[in-house]
Amino acid sequence: MLLKKWKVFLLAACVSVSGLRASTPLPLPDEGMWLVSAITQMNIAEMRKIGFELTADDIYSLNSASLKDAVMVFGGFCTGEFVSPNGLVFTNHHCGYDAIAGVSTPENNHLDDGFWASSYKEEIPIEGLYAELLVKANNITDSILPAVEGMDEAARGGAIRGIIDRIVQREEEATGLNVQIKSMYNGNQYFIFYRKRYTDVRLVGTPPQSIGKYGGDTDNWEWPRHTGDFSIFRVYANADNEPADYSESNVPYTPARHLKIDISGLQEGDPAMIMGFPGSTNRYLTSYAMQEVIEQTNPAQIDMFAAATTAMKKEMDKDEAVRLKLSPDYASLMNGLKLYTGQIEGMTRVMDAVAIKQAEEKAFANWLAKQDKTTQEAYGNLMSDYEEAYAGMSKINREFYYKRYATLLPSYGGLALELQGLEPLLADKKADAEEKQAVIDAIRAAGEEAYPNMYGNMERDMVVSMLLVMNNNLPEAQQPIALKAILASAEGSTAEEKIRIWADAAIANSIFRDQEALDAFLAKPSLKKLQRDELYRYYTGLNEEAMALLGDFRTGRGVISQLNRQYTAATMQMNANKPMYPDANFSMRLTYGKIWDYSPKDAIQYHWQTYMEGIMEKRDNSDEEFVVPDKLYQLYNANDYGRYADDTGDVPVCFLSDNDITGGNSGSPVMNKKGDLIGIAFDGNYEGTPGDYVFDPEMNRTISVDIRYVLFIVDKFANCSHIMSELDIID
Repeated sequence: MLLKKWKVFLLAACVSVSGLRASTPLPLPDEGMWLVSAITQMNIAEMRKIGFELTADDIYSLNSASLKDAVMVFGGFCTGEFVSPNGLVFTNHHCGYDAIAGVSTPENNHLDDGFWASSYKEEIPIEGLYAELLVKANNITDSILPAVEGMDEAARGGAIRGIIDRIVQREEEATGLNVQIKSMYNGNQYFIFYRKRYTDVRLVGTPPQSIGKYGGDTDNWEWPRHTGDFSIFRVYANADNEPADYSESNVPYTPARHLKIDISGLQEGDPAMIMGFPGSTNRYLTSYAMQEVIEQTNPAQIDMFAAATTAMKKEMDKDEAVRLKLSPDYASLMNGLKLYTGQIEGMTRVMDAVAIKQAEEKAFANWLAKQDKTTQEAYGNLMSDYEEAYAGMSKINREFYYKRYATLLPSYGGLALELQGLEPLLADKKADAEEKQAVIDAIRAAGEEAYPNMYGNMERDMVVSMLLVMNNNLPEAQQPIALKAILASAEGSTAEEKIRIWADAAIANSIFRDQEALDAFLAKPSLKKLQRDELYRYYTGLNEEAMALLGDFRTGRGVISQLNRQYTAATMQMNANKPMYPDANFSMRLTYGKIWDYSPKDAIQYHWQTYMEGIMEKRDNSDEEFVVPDKLYQLYNANDYGRYADDTGDVPVCFLSDNDITGGNSGSPVMNKKGDLIGIAFDGNYEGTPGDYVFDPEMNRTISVDIRYVLFIVDKFANCSHIMSELDIID
């Protein structure tokens, strides 16, 4: 799945400062995440060649309703689309997963059993969920870059942040909208986006996860796919159709544009267009950066994500309530784990990503050699500077990632850092009593939030696994101080045995092993007890070691970021007469392509469409990932497909297209040549996972749930005639 939820975003913060943000090289005909507000006649001409009938104003217009008005940011991490005049929203099941799990209990298990509201009154409000609509976007580069011309890097960054803050504040006060300014082309351009946020969003319907997540982690990023990855929500507004917090007096929002739904059928080669909010791509990378991804950053994330998910799954398998509670975070981490694994395999087996980037660098060098002296002096040292910068980063990358992740992933790590704020107040006999009490209250609240999600030996197993990872993969000089002490003094004959014995004792004797122990300590806090606590010392020490690397880490990434901006500027100069699109950054984008098959390896050719028959071929009710609900099985056996079967006599489930998407596009509408809805994008293929770095038109595919399967489930499986009556369906 394309979604990257909060824990993955948190951990990716270590990567987001890496300077891997960049612009794209010259786009191939099949690739491109184009800013909808900057669609050119070149784009329209390319779309016409494929078969589209749309104009630029059909896609983005300030003067009349356009497709941009039907597409939204869903929840801050996904995309959704309006499909009725009554604010009805289609998005992915995995985009609604947190919301669905959050309103599920063992007694009312909407996640496993599904949920279908039969009226407005039955729709479930989801606290914290929002939909955000793009109002307008403009290029404001000339309001920013001239003011920082000639500044050194440190001064430049601070000045740009100051300018952006002032513009955002001014525009938000003037418009009442949410305003964002985003860097494009690696800091060579800036765009301003105005969005209107609606905070009353309610759950309308969801299939059971045996449909919405069919295939589970096994099928994630894989084809062929048979997942009904959709859920249905509704946006509410006040009587004036404006944003309002939840209220029983709110009414369904009336969108300026909603999508018609076309169930007339698909053919290979048909045009397919996707609009949404792709989160992040890093296409304009050097070969040095690719080597870093393959050899350092991805392996570090894989190691730590595997340690965390293994510990979580062990406890999830023991209890249904635990499974429901941990499922969203587990799914997010597993999604990242498979993505990072697939990227390495794709960059080394499916393609030689390093060689591809080296070829780009050679083309750049050939171009530069033909330029004037000023241009050559400006860009002549770029590659040698890159090599030096990445060589420096290679010395600390793994150590930093391991120690940072090992602190942030376990809940005990977060609590230890909360407790660290109390230590100086306990050491200071003159500390303000109110300040100290406020810190104590915050720690207690953090415990009340964390402990309900700490099941069995999950935290212990994470500690053990992560220490073993660092023991096995870091040179002794970079290993945590605590690890060296454990291996030198703890009982046990092997490293794993020593670590496990230490972890059991450290947790059992800790002042924050559970809520009761933490409350007892906070009722009578003691500096000596805190400083003697081994679990506390382990996590705070690990964090201090990571933070000691942070200065060099940020400095190195800053150098790379500056080089990326220069390289991007040079590439834009090199391709001055050729259109380029900026890297994805969760701004609204358009990608156009075709419904298409692909061949992942010798002697294998994948068809572009899957069917209900494939669901039944995978059916295994002893495996939670491949359970088929009885009613779906009955509908299949009875051939009770209504109007949703195609000329094969079966119901299409998922299809492939060569659209260029990434995380954040989850839930995006897939539209035909007229802009009508034909599917909902939810994943990419495993062979295409390197696409965040290198787009391969032969391998990169978008996986979408066919809108006919969505309606089949709503209509025939759930019998939701009231939902069907809202939709504008084209047969």
